[in-house]
Amino acid sequence: MRFWSNLAVETLRDPRGTAYEILSWQLDRRTIYTALVAVCAVTAFIVGGSAALSPPPSPEMLEAIPALALLERPLALFVLTAGGLIVMAHALYWAGTAMGGDGDLSDMLVLMTWLQALRMMAQIAILVVGVALPAIGQLMALVVMIAAFWLLLHFISAALRFDSLLRAFGLLIAVSAGLLLGLMLLVTLLGLTTGGMSNV
Repeated sequence: MRFWSNLAVETLRDPRGTAYEILSWQLDRRTIYTALVAVCAVTAFIVGGSAALSPPPSPEMLEAIPALALLERPLALFVLTAGGLIVMAHALYWAGTAMGGDGDLSDMLVLMTWLQALRMMAQIAILVVGVALPAIGQLMALVVMIAAFWLLLHFISAALRFDSLLRAFGLLIAVSAGLLLGLMLLVTLLGLTTGGMSNV
């Protein structure tokens, strides 16, 4: 346990150097996917526990933000988290390779998994603090979100051997926009299909 806590501290101090250290472990794909599933499962459990301790969202909030309903469905949240992580890692790798990046898909997967593990540990801390001091918990959540974005840029740069964070930032924006566009298109097609079937 101490090893992982020390690694987390080193990640914050030197994210790129720690990323290269993790890549030097040369973990096989099966081990990486096992770790990814485990981390996402624990994350879903923590988020579900946090939702159980919080007041349920109002019908108005659910109507405005339907994704809040996932907080009460840990299994669906796990599938969404794990699936999203895998899709994001693949998209970053293939798009990054097209932009001249050098690396392996396993490199991107293991670093994305480690980042999710850090988020999981941060969520535990936020949950504990938020129960006693909700305002401090919200502030911690904001800090974690900013730190996670910063670490993600370093991890993308390390996985693809980019020479600057600016290239990683450009790649992240391009991939995020592409995935968002694809998701909107999928939702539109599903809506049209459902509407067409209901009219038959």
